[in-house]
Amino acid sequence: MEVREWLDNLSDSDFKRVDEVAGLLAEKGAELGGPWSDHLEGPVWELRVRLRDVAARVTYRCTPDSTIVLLTAFHKTKQHDQRQIDGAVRAQKICERDHRGSVAEIYERKV
Repeated sequence: MEVREWLDNLSDSDFKRVDEVAGLLAEKGAELGGPWSDHLEGPVWELRVRLRDVAARVTYRCTPDSTIVLLTAFHKTKQHDQRQIDGAVRAQKICERDHRGSVAEIYERKV
C-alpha cells in the first residue's frame, strides 16, 4: 500500500505511534537497528511499529545523502512475507529509477 494513503487512514493514536518511531529513524538513520528496524533485502529495510491492534511495517531505503525514503506500508500477518518484501524491492527500484536528486515531498498531518 502506498505509505501516504496508509498514513492518512490511521487513527490519530496510531499515527502518533508511527510518527514517534519514524522520528527515531530520522534521528538515528541507518544506525537505528533492532527492535525498531531490520534489513529486508538489498537497500530495503523495514521500520517496525506496534499499533493498537496489529504489528505494522513501513519499508524504506536510505539514499547516499542520508535521506530516508518510505516505500511501502503493510500489516504484518506472518513471520516472513516474501510477497511484501518483493513489493518493497520493486518500489525501491522504481524510486531509484524515477526520482534522482532531492526528495521533493514531505508528508505532514496535524493531529
